[in-house]
Amino acid sequence: MKNLLEAYRRGELSAEEVGERMMRMLYDEGEEFLLDLHRGKRIGFPEVVFAEGKSEEQLLAITGSLFAKNGHVFISTIDETKERLVRDAFPGAEIRKAGRIMALKKQDLRDEGLGCVGIITAGTADAPYAQECALILEEIGAEVIMAIDLGASGMHRPLLGLKKARGADLLIVFAGMDGVLPTLMGSLTDQPIIAVPTPVGYGFGGGGMAALSTMLQCCVPGVLVVNIGNTVGAAGAAIRILKAMKRGKGERAQHTL
Repeated sequence: MKNLLEAYRRGELSAEEVGERMMRMLYDEGEEFLLDLHRGKRIGFPEVVFAEGKSEEQLLAITGSLFAKNGHVFISTIDETKERLVRDAFPGAEIRKAGRIMALKKQDLRDEGLGCVGIITAGTADAPYAQECALILEEIGAEVIMAIDLGASGMHRPLLGLKKARGADLLIVFAGMDGVLPTLMGSLTDQPIIAVPTPVGYGFGGGGMAALSTMLQCCVPGVLVVNIGNTVGAAGAAIRILKAMKRGKGERAQHTL
């Protein structure tokens, strides 16, 4: 990009030519998609392919383009049929899958020393969502501590979860049903908390709405809430926080020299 701007300054390229070349560097355009190739470098979290609603041809074209350009791809909301399709189309890729999240890579994208995330679930039924989030975090470079089935229906279980994750830089807490676990956790620790309601429950509000409402009405200041089942959003928020903390540590280290 610096070379393009230098060429423009020297008069070798017009503004339109520079703009066109920059677009080709940052985006990959197909007939039915425009991929943001630079997102991972720009915000520290890559573009994730949303599989649901895409045709098999669209999914393979988009995945193939990202894989060729970036060397890694995350796919969300993938079902068994599309999973088999992707596995057959990319036999040389290293593949991991958890829940409805799939990760393909041929080169590592881990940011070493990024930090540690504690993932806590209220129930065992919340575990598939937690595992999706853990996969993304681990592939980007975070250490993950998992603590499953530590909800508030057993009064001392949340304390066990906090004890297990006490070395984490932040917590991601998954809960369905009444969704009270993040509020309880937030009252017991100063660790940043990202709350994820899950569509686990029954009857009125059982699709995650009751859990979401409870989390949004949290009386403990500073608990952050994402949408129902939004494992990608929770992982993205955690990565942003960890990267900011890492930069802060680096700046403090420089000031002490």
